Amino acid sequence: MPTPRPLTRRELSLPVPAWLPKALLDRCGGTVYSLFRFSDAERAVLRKRRPEAPSAWAEKNRIVRMSSIPGRWQNIITPYLAPLLDGLRFPGVEMGIICKGPQTAVTEGAINILGHSAEHAPGPAMVVYADKDTAKDIMRDRIMPMFEDSRRLRRYLTGAVGDESTIRVNLRHMVIFLGWAGSVARMGSRPIRLLILDEIDKYPESRKEASPEALAEKRTITWRGRRLILKFSTPTVENGPIWVAFTEEAHARFDFHVACPSCGAMQVMLFDGIRWPEDARDPEVVLKDRLAVYQCAHCPAVWDDADRDMAVRGGQWVERGSGLELFSHLETHRPGKIGFHIPSWLSYFVSLSEVAHAFLKWKKSGRLKDLKDFMNQHKAEPWQERRAERQEDAILALCDDRPRGIVPGPVDGVPRVAALVAGIDTQAAYFRYVIRAYGFGETEESWLIQAGTAQAFSALDELIWKNVYRDAQGNEYRVKAAVIDAMGAPGRTKQVYAWCAKRPQAMAYQGKQNQATPIAYSPLEFFPDVRGSKIKIPGGLLRRRVDTTFFKSDLAEKLTIAPGDPGTFWLHSDVAQRRNGVEHEGLLLDYAREMCAEVFNPETLAWENPKQKPNHFWDCEIMCLVAAWELGLRHRRPPGKDKQAIGKATPAPMPARNLSAGERLALRRR
Repeated sequence: MPTPRPLTRRELSLPVPAWLPKALLDRCGGTVYSLFRFSDAERAVLRKRRPEAPSAWAEKNRIVRMSSIPGRWQNIITPYLAPLLDGLRFPGVEMGIICKGPQTAVTEGAINILGHSAEHAPGPAMVVYADKDTAKDIMRDRIMPMFEDSRRLRRYLTGAVGDESTIRVNLRHMVIFLGWAGSVARMGSRPIRLLILDEIDKYPESRKEASPEALAEKRTITWRGRRLILKFSTPTVENGPIWVAFTEEAHARFDFHVACPSCGAMQVMLFDGIRWPEDARDPEVVLKDRLAVYQCAHCPAVWDDADRDMAVRGGQWVERGSGLELFSHLETHRPGKIGFHIPSWLSYFVSLSEVAHAFLKWKKSGRLKDLKDFMNQHKAEPWQERRAERQEDAILALCDDRPRGIVPGPVDGVPRVAALVAGIDTQAAYFRYVIRAYGFGETEESWLIQAGTAQAFSALDELIWKNVYRDAQGNEYRVKAAVIDAMGAPGRTKQVYAWCAKRPQAMAYQGKQNQATPIAYSPLEFFPDVRGSKIKIPGGLLRRRVDTTFFKSDLAEKLTIAPGDPGTFWLHSDVAQRRNGVEHEGLLLDYAREMCAEVFNPETLAWENPKQKPNHFWDCEIMCLVAAWELGLRHRRPPGKDKQAIGKATPAPMPARNLSAGERLALRRR
C-alpha cells in the first residue's frame, strides 16, 4: 500500500462563539480543537501554480502519437515553434496569426497551446476546422490522446459516460468545444476564452451569415484581456482570410532568421538561395538525388538538409519593422496581435530538394496549378494571377518578314523547324484553321505559316494534307499532325469523327475547363447519328479531352515573349491586300482581334470571353499547342545535338565542428 502523505498541522486561535453551550465548553477544558483536511479538488484550486512557458510544458507533458517521430514532444525538431508558442502567452497578446506552409507542425503546436491552457489558463475553449470529418478526426487522433497520455492532463478527465465525445469534452474544470465552418450553430451562443481556427483559408464562404472566423471571434468578447485567438492557415489568394489577417490585422509581423553553421551570420532563408545544378532540369532527378542545397548569403558555404536544420536551431524571430528579437519587441511595443510567416523550407520534414522539385515541376509543365502549389505550399505566400488584356498592336508586333505560307529556313545549315502542325475550329458552315511551324527544344519557338477559312472538309484536305510548304531555300515541309474540334457545332461531331477515322494524323478534340492531366484519352468505337443510334467507327478513334485552362495559360505566356527572345511566337508578314486599287486590311488584323478576345478571371481561375467576341483563331492556336504536345516537339533536339548530361552539385566543404546533443538529430539525414 502507498505510504500516506504526512499531514501538515496549522493551529488557528479563534474566539469562542457566544452560541456554544457553557457546559460543552467546560467539558473540553476551555479549549476546542477541530481537525480538517483540504480535498484534492480544493488543493488543486488553491495551489499556487508556477509560471511555465508553453514550450517547456510541451516537452514535459506532450506525447505525440501520429508523427514520423513519435514519442515525447521535442522542441529541437521544430525550433521555430518554441519561441512562437511562448510569444502567444506573452502578457497583452490576444491574437496570433500564422501564415505557414504544410508540414511545419503548426497544428501540433496549436494542440500544445490547448493542453497548456487546460493547466495554466483554464476556460472554455473552441477549436474550429474546415469540415466536420476533419474536426472529429483531430479530436479522436490528437486532442484526446494528448489528455490520455499526459499524467498532468489525465487527472482533468472525468471518466463519466458522455463527457468525452467527438465534438465536445467536459473536463473537471473547463469545456472544450469542437466546431466546423459549415455549422453556424456550433459557433454561437457560448463564451470562449481560447479560440483556435485551423486552416481558415479552407473555410467555405457563407452568403447568409458573417464569415465563420468572424462568428467564432465574437464568442471571445466577454473574455477580452484574458482571451487568446490563434488563427493559422496555408495561404491561397491575396484576399484570403489568413493573408488579410497577416498583412492588415497584425500589429507586428515576424520572420525567422537562421544562423549559418559556418560563419554564424543571421539571415532570412529565401527561395532565391536554394540552388541546384544548372543542367538539372528534371524535377524528379533533383528530388531523387537530393541535388538542392542552400547558399549562405554571407559566406561561400552551402547547406544540405542537415546543415539547414542546424541553421534553424540557431535562429530567432525578428520583427520586420523594428528589427527587434521577438520578446524584445513584445516587451517594448506591447502588440495585441502578432503574425508569423513560416515557409516550408524551415521545416525539418521538408527537404530543400522537395522545394526545388515543386518549382521545376511548374517550369516544366507551365500549369498555373503547379505555380499556385509552389507559391502557397512552399513560399507560404498567396498566388494572384495578374494577366493584362492583350492588345492587338502587341500581337501584330510579332510579325516577321516572311510572306504568308513560307516556312522559316535553316540558319548556318541547322534546321529550325521540327514539324508543322494545324489547329482547326469547327463551325456550323465553315472551318477556321491555323498552320504553325514549331521549333526544337523546350522554348518552343514557333512561326505562323498561314491562317484562314475553309468551307468544307475537301478544302481542309487540300490545305493540310496535300499542300507542300517550302522555306526560302526550297526545302519542303508537310503538316505532321492536325487537331480538330469535335464539339464545335451541333451536327458536326459525326462528320469530324468520320474525317479523323480516315486520317491517322488527325486528332479529335474536346475542351474541358479543368481536369487532372493536360490531356486525357477517350477511346471511341461508335458515334451517334441524328436519330441517336450508334454507328460503328471503322478501326475506332481516340478522342483527346484537353485541359483548356492549361493550354490557354501557356499560350498567353508565349504571347508576352518579346520578339527575338527564345520562344517567340512569330507571325508571318501582315502586308495589306489591294483589290481594285483599294487597300484592305490584312488577314492578320482579324487574327489579332480574335487572339485578344479571352481574358483570365483570377476569381474563378478560368478563361472567359466577357464581350463574346469571335475567338476562332485563339482556339486554333490552342489546338496547335495540343498537336505539338502530342508530337513531343519540346523534347526534340536539332540534328547533331546530344543531350547534356546532368551533373550533381558539389557543395562547398563545411568546416569541422563539435556536435552538440541538439545537432546530433541532424545527422539522422546523413
